[in-house]
Amino acid sequence: MDFEIYDYGMHGEGVSNLDGKITLISNALVGETLEAEITKQLKNMCYAKTTNIKKVSKNRVNPPCPYFYNCGGCAIQHMDYAEQLKFKTLLVKKTIKKILGLDVVVSPCIKSEKQFAYRNKMSFATSADNCGLYIEDSKQVVDVDFCMLADDEINKILTKFKKFLKNMPKNEQKSVKNLVIRKIFDNILIGVVSQTEINLKDFCLGLNPKKVGVFLVLNTRKDSVVLSGKLKHVFGITEFEVNDFGLTYFVDLFGFQQTNQNIQNKLYNYVLKLLPDNAVVVNGFSGQGLLSAIVSKKSKKVYGVEINKYSHKCAEKLKKVNKIANLENICADFTKTISTLPCDCLILDPSKKGVGENLKTILKPKQIIYISCNPIALCKDLKHLLANYTIKSIQPFDMFPNTNSVETVVQLIKN
Repeated sequence: MDFEIYDYGMHGEGVSNLDGKITLISNALVGETLEAEITKQLKNMCYAKTTNIKKVSKNRVNPPCPYFYNCGGCAIQHMDYAEQLKFKTLLVKKTIKKILGLDVVVSPCIKSEKQFAYRNKMSFATSADNCGLYIEDSKQVVDVDFCMLADDEINKILTKFKKFLKNMPKNEQKSVKNLVIRKIFDNILIGVVSQTEINLKDFCLGLNPKKVGVFLVLNTRKDSVVLSGKLKHVFGITEFEVNDFGLTYFVDLFGFQQTNQNIQNKLYNYVLKLLPDNAVVVNGFSGQGLLSAIVSKKSKKVYGVEINKYSHKCAEKLKKVNKIANLENICADFTKTISTLPCDCLILDPSKKGVGENLKTILKPKQIIYISCNPIALCKDLKHLLANYTIKSIQPFDMFPNTNSVETVVQLIKN
């Protein structure tokens, strides 16, 4: 049976119909006619995978990654980049329409200068002597020699680790869970996540101790959390210094950093342009304090609110090193603290799950700037705000090229 693809699903699937049911088909593009194999049927929809393309879209490209059809990372690598940006712009628009019932203007998604080799952090999974990435929607590891999204130096470390892993004693090999690598500019931090103590001496041979740091992370958790547990410094540096935005800040293995440096800088500069001059700003979910510090350059006063004690400590270090007098970092639950703070402009940058119903309790600043990596959670949160606010602008950013993820900045103005 032929399927005609007329739209995209939330995850970049092609949308068609089978006997009146919405059918989501992997590896399919709008405008294509194709044959597909049904993989799952539900009451109101079906899932399928493409088996033969009869009419090929002009926007189709051959995925350059040899792991594309197995690895779960790059869901839309078969789209040319212009189509990817269009898909992400429309994804934000359609999600707002579906959840909020609003037909809004969404600015075209801002592109990443790199579509490959842009990630400054990767977490690889291990299984026996394999090391790679998970098959989509499974815990089965695809053994990979490289990831095309990762910085070249990250892939070199992966190659080195795989050789080390294959030569490990079997009992230690079974204990290893993950390899985490962070690389910004010329500095690299490596975390080997293991359930038990293992000897990393041979792995560290040949690494530059002035530019590279290696840690053993003892993690006995049974869930998907990777960087958790006792941290043991094994080799080289423990953190490194970055100079950007006229600031000096420090990067470590555990702290949060945006994975695409180019888009991070574009996004933060965009937020700066949205801010009124000389305002009192509250930055909710402020993490290690980089955005708070950037915003302080334009603001009368900034309050950075972060519940994580470790992140708060890092934010205080950043403030001290840069001698920022108009920034106050508060270690507390944002939803319980916002009502006690003066606020002209509120910046929200929560985790993927969003803020939740507690947004109803916030005071009413003149402006809210909401940064989100999850359009669904974003819209659910906006629903709590739209009684008192109007959406002024929506700007997506392509933080994650070749994936179905999109970062979005929404500006809201008080009614």
